[in-house]
Amino acid sequence: SAALAPVSSLLRSAAAFYTKQLTSRPIMTKSLTAAIVFGLSDWCAQLIELGESEEGADDDVASSESGKVVFSRILTSFLVGLLFFGPAANAWYSMIFQVLPSTSLVSTLQKAALGQIFFGPTFTCVFFGAGMIQSGSFSLGAWFTKVREDLPAVWASGLGYWPLVDFISYKVVPVQWIPLFVNFCSFVWTIYLSLVANRGKAVEE
Repeated sequence: SAALAPVSSLLRSAAAFYTKQLTSRPIMTKSLTAAIVFGLSDWCAQLIELGESEEGADDDVASSESGKVVFSRILTSFLVGLLFFGPAANAWYSMIFQVLPSTSLVSTLQKAALGQIFFGPTFTCVFFGAGMIQSGSFSLGAWFTKVREDLPAVWASGLGYWPLVDFISYKVVPVQWIPLFVNFCSFVWTIYLSLVANRGKAVEE
């Protein structure tokens, strides 16, 4: 117990600092948190891709061509979190609680459904587009093709993950902490998105 006291004190100080930043700079704090989580997620995705390429599993992955981590991809994911997901999530959760302020089961399920119908697919499309811009393969035609081919499968996969995350978010987590909770839940999901977004980048227009 005594040995863990410094760690416990550090965690309490970090939580207090983060709470203060959420109060004084909510959008910037949430955006930076999302940026860090997204950057780390892409880094992990690239490690997975490199492991697969070493086994000869996939020659189509961009990072496997050089055999090393592509930092421009990490930066792209970082910027998506900073410039889009953080501000957009802040606006979305503020709006959804204004429209559906109740914490009843029906209201919670409605919030979760709206997120799956509107926010999730929109973010996925932006993520795909950002990945294509980073790789130099972006065009409207190629982007539409990517969305048409990969969005349905990504959305279907998300149905097994995000409704549970949303339910916990809306039912258990305090409103001001929801973006942080969702950001950490996004870590695993964004690894998956990075793998999908960077698969087969040479899409024919």
